[in-house]
Parts: sequence; C-alpha cells; structure tokens
Amino acid sequence: MPAEIVTTVHGTFGEILQGYTFGAHGFEHFLFTAPVEELKSQARLCPHDGTAKERLGITPSDRAKALSAFELLSAELGYGATDCTIEIDSNIPVAKGYASSTADILATAQLCIRSRYPETPEPVVHALALSVARQLEYGDYLLHPGVAACAQRSHRLLTAYRTDLRWTLVGVDEGGWVRTEEFHQESPEDLGKARVYAELFAQLDTALRADDYAAAAEVASRSAELHNDRLPKKSLEDLRRIQRDLGALGVCIAHSGTLAGLIFSRHQPDHDLRVRECRSELESCGYSTETFTLKEAQR
Repeated sequence: MPAEIVTTVHGTFGEILQGYTFGAHGFEHFLFTAPVEELKSQARLCPHDGTAKERLGITPSDRAKALSAFELLSAELGYGATDCTIEIDSNIPVAKGYASSTADILATAQLCIRSRYPETPEPVVHALALSVARQLEYGDYLLHPGVAACAQRSHRLLTAYRTDLRWTLVGVDEGGWVRTEEFHQESPEDLGKARVYAELFAQLDTALRADDYAAAAEVASRSAELHNDRLPKKSLEDLRRIQRDLGALGVCIAHSGTLAGLIFSRHQPDHDLRVRECRSELESCGYSTETFTLKEAQR
C-alpha cells in the first residue's frame, strides 16, 4: 500500500438549479451543482499499530455511509483492509445542504481504489466511485472540478461545464438541519412544474456555455422561488430585498438544506464593496454570514 494517499472532494453551496423533467421514462430529477473552493472532504488510510488484524474503522465514527462505500467497493474489487482506519478530514457542515455526505462517500470510494491501484485512470476511478455512491444515496456529481449538471437520483453526469462566472456567494444558515434521505422520500411531482424546469434547464445550459454570469444567477433565483413551497426559506424575503438594494445578481439555495445566499460576481464593478455591504445588511437582520467562492473548471 502506498505510504500516503489523500483524496479530496469539494462541497457545494446548495444547487444553482434543482428540479425534474418529464419524458418517456417518467419524471427525471436533475440538479446543477454549485461547488465551492472553501469546503472540502479529504480521506486517507491509516494502518493500525501492531500486527493483529483489527476491524476496519472510520473517524469521525458517524460517517457510516463513507465507511459503507469503502467496504462495498473493497468487496467488489476482491480485497479487504481490516487493519486500517479511514480518516476523514472535512470542514463541510453536516445536514445543511453543502453535500457533506456525498463528498465523504466519493472521497472514501476514490481512496479505496487509489490505495490498491494508484495508477488507475481517472475516468475508471470516477465510474467505480459513482457505482457505489448511487447504491447509498441520491446526490450530486462532485467529481468534476466545476459546475456540473447531473441526474440527481443516480449521480450520473449529464454535462460538465467550463465557466468564467466568478461568483461570490454570501450565505446564511437558517438553523436546524434537513435529513436529506427522508426529505427525498416525499417528493411530490407536478407536470406543470416539470415544463418550467425543462425551460430553466435549457436557459441555464445556455448561460453556462456563454459565461453569462447574470443570466445563470437569474435561473438560480427562479429555482429558489419555485422550491419555496417545498422547503420554505425564512430568509428569502430579506435576501430579495437586499438583492434589489445592493445589486446582487440572484439567490442561491440548498434545495434540501438550510442554506440560502446572494450571488455576486467579480465581473461586477465594486464587487468587494457590494459583498461587504451585503454582509453588513444581513447581519443587521440577525443573520450570521459566510462568503464562498464558486469553484470553476476553466476553459
């Protein structure tokens, strides 16, 4: 086993757009990721001391899905690693909408492969990691280093984008948590909304291909509004007011989380001033704020 292999997967600030379309196979759920630079999950293997074989472990001990990913993939590859502990080092808050669980699963699945077969081509690693992830949860496609459109219930990549949006997200956490698995078990679908989501999918695809940072943010706002009857955001009215006052481009939310925030772009004049004023306004409303940088794959 190589001395030290560390695998890294970034978290997200919710989703730019999440919804569903209707076609020959019925309702098909999709999302567009909003990966951010500041949040990441890293996984590494640490052999146990001594010669006695011990049960495979994981720290933190509550990362059960990540442990299952390693065990499932180990079995499929025909080997075990019972004398090791998987160490996850993550700054991604849990059950908030930052894709913490998906990031842990994918980082750990990649670690499983790289620890035994370090020369495996990246596309093969990704395919194997996703084959396990889709057995454990619905989730985002987080293996592209930028915005991606994916089939939300299978992690299947639809389109990987290379963009120059230069977004800054000023976020608030409304408190509490959302159990994603339970939330998705009750997912009402509507043909009328499916048609709207299909239009928004096309609009966002066009905006991302054109680096239209303002149009992409407008789609994000529309997605937030459409989803507000499903998981209401208490901060939405305040965010919309501050958006109008300070020239924010739009609103981005976690569709199955507690996050919401305003979108700015470094393409905007006075970007830094706008962001500072936005944080000040939100904090005067009683919110605690954080800023995030959209992670982009460059052209």
